[in-house]
Amino acid sequence: MSTLTNPRNLTISQASNLISRRLLSPVDLVIDLLEVTQEHEDLLHVWSYMDPSSTLDKAHICEQEIESGKYKGPMHGIPIGVKDIYFTEDMKTTCGSPIYKSFFSNYDAKTVKALRSSGAIIMGKTVTTQFASGDPPVTKNPWNLERTPGGSSSGSAVGVAARFFPAALGSQTAGSVLRPAAYNGIVGFKPTYGLISESGVHPVAPSLDTVGWFTRCVKDSRLLLQNLMEFASNTENINTSDETSVNNDDLEDKNVRLGIINEYYSNVVDSESRKAFNSLISLLTTKDVHFEISNLDIDFDEILASHSTIMSSEAAHTHSKNFSIRPQDYAANIKRLIETGLDTSALNYLKAKKMQNEFKSNMSDKFAMYDVLITPTAISGAPSKSTTGQPAFQAPWTFFGNPTINIPYALDLDGLPIGVQIIGKHHEEMKLLQIAEHIETLISFDAQPMSTI
Repeated sequence: MSTLTNPRNLTISQASNLISRRLLSPVDLVIDLLEVTQEHEDLLHVWSYMDPSSTLDKAHICEQEIESGKYKGPMHGIPIGVKDIYFTEDMKTTCGSPIYKSFFSNYDAKTVKALRSSGAIIMGKTVTTQFASGDPPVTKNPWNLERTPGGSSSGSAVGVAARFFPAALGSQTAGSVLRPAAYNGIVGFKPTYGLISESGVHPVAPSLDTVGWFTRCVKDSRLLLQNLMEFASNTENINTSDETSVNNDDLEDKNVRLGIINEYYSNVVDSESRKAFNSLISLLTTKDVHFEISNLDIDFDEILASHSTIMSSEAAHTHSKNFSIRPQDYAANIKRLIETGLDTSALNYLKAKKMQNEFKSNMSDKFAMYDVLITPTAISGAPSKSTTGQPAFQAPWTFFGNPTINIPYALDLDGLPIGVQIIGKHHEEMKLLQIAEHIETLISFDAQPMSTI
């Protein structure tokens, strides 16, 4: 296998194509990515754990397998980062907490096992905010070191943006995949709630927690979905084939209905992001993508309040034993979340759960006339590093359990990326990804973070 210049810039799809044709060695790919770590880890703090020697050994095994004709498919030899709440049998899982600083699960999360089975190289564990909550991380935003990278999947998002690896696993309980993706100028994807197994992932709030991932293009998100649907799905008979139910002609002939959500979002988004979003819609309209202004008639403030009640109550239950013994080892925001949950009555929790079920049913009816809905992903570009940002634009769709994707499309006046959030119907991941990939092609966003790249 020959060596390419800067394989760090390859997407999964590009690297996989070269690896399958023996034009790129997994060893050469990993060596280049380890050089990125050596160059920038001290500045960006992507890793909570990564052993270069072990990672290189895994790459050599992949190379030997491929050379001997045992190619396993498009994930074979692809390096992946894994958020440090996913259990891994060969690495500790700290959850960003001193309580778990020496914890070994001795088994893989089902998603991690699926990736290993398909030949992916698990490089290491990426930094998470403590227990995947809202406390600011040590990880830095590669676009501006004084701005937040978002959370809680901070290391995973930054690692993809800064070329430490082409993809990484994250998780979303409120907005922990979509928001960091937007702040770092990459693709972030969250499937339908419950579609991909959460087995072996430390919980925050089990009725909201959702596996997600980061890539640099929509096509790669589809590859990961297909892989995890095959090996780590909770649902049978979901179509993840490449047979397109939506194509470019459908989009351009008004056969696909795309709804723009202005209610709530237009009142909360900052002026610069609103202007950028309107410009995006205008651009896509000139390229024969047709939109309708939706009127969902939904009380988003009520949704966010119910989401908060469920998240805090279930987080309090998740942490009840450790919090009663070691409250001093909890960071400020996760501590506040748990205390709020402890103060929440069972009646209020049950009311919020009832409201969640009712809203899901009502949302399905309101969504019926559209194929996807579109909003800004975040209130603004990345704010100060003293926060992880607001999940107000992402949390409603986590609450409803819909699949969502962030696509970067512009830079604000501070040179920070802005993303668009596209929302699909339950279990219509492939349609969502097909529409997203077409929009991604029309946008042609190719900016990269400049502080390290």
